[in-house]
Amino acid sequence: MIKTLIVEDDIMHARSLTEMIQEHFKNIRILSVCNNVPDAAQQIRELHPDLVFLDVELGPYTGFDLLAMLNRRDFEVIFTTAYQKYAVMAIKMSALDFIEKPIDVNQLREALSRYKTKESEKKLQNLLFNLQANEKDQKIALFDQGSFLFVNIKDIMRLRSENAYTEIYYLEDQHVNTALMSKSIAFYEELLDGKGLFYRVHNQHLVNIKYIKRLVLDSGCAVIMDDDERSVVPVARSRRDQFVSYLRDCGIMI
Repeated sequence: MIKTLIVEDDIMHARSLTEMIQEHFKNIRILSVCNNVPDAAQQIRELHPDLVFLDVELGPYTGFDLLAMLNRRDFEVIFTTAYQKYAVMAIKMSALDFIEKPIDVNQLREALSRYKTKESEKKLQNLLFNLQANEKDQKIALFDQGSFLFVNIKDIMRLRSENAYTEIYYLEDQHVNTALMSKSIAFYEELLDGKGLFYRVHNQHLVNIKYIKRLVLDSGCAVIMDDDERSVVPVARSRRDQFVSYLRDCGIMI
């Protein structure tokens, strides 16, 4: 039996989620429903839930404030939120789950199917770190061979599409490592938007501008990366002019 706490300040959403769980998920027991952060913090300390459904906006607090108040976070979290890009990006980067309001039973079923115990602490720590960190210190969680690998965004050099997968090249101890992720390059393009100078130069390639060594503009436009292999990444002909304009707008090219 999964012991669950719901933290939601909207009465209708709280009631809807409660009824949905009670009707469709008999292996979940709702311990308490809280409508504010102080009460939720107290209930979590006293009841020790396995899983918390946590609203992002809990005026005057946020769900993130609640997590920061707790010294021990030995529970999983599924965030419930109306779409707010800043919050959802932070949640995604930390490999945490969320469902958008209004919640439907299929969303809930999918989120619960990914629920695993005893993994949440490091993810929650990474979430809070990302919310508080300067851009250069932010991390992204990559699922790699049965565990989560946390990589500094500033160390990601480039990404390459492999059909439905994405190969991520990143620096670690001055060496280039790779991780193959089971998400599309479009997913990471959205995730990294505003997190540095990442540019989609080709349908299959997303590059970090800071790691470009050379830009070749003659026939077969390409960028050469600043790694030991001097990797060559093609620039799509249709994106060449827009890419050059982007570099000029950023003050990188005159």
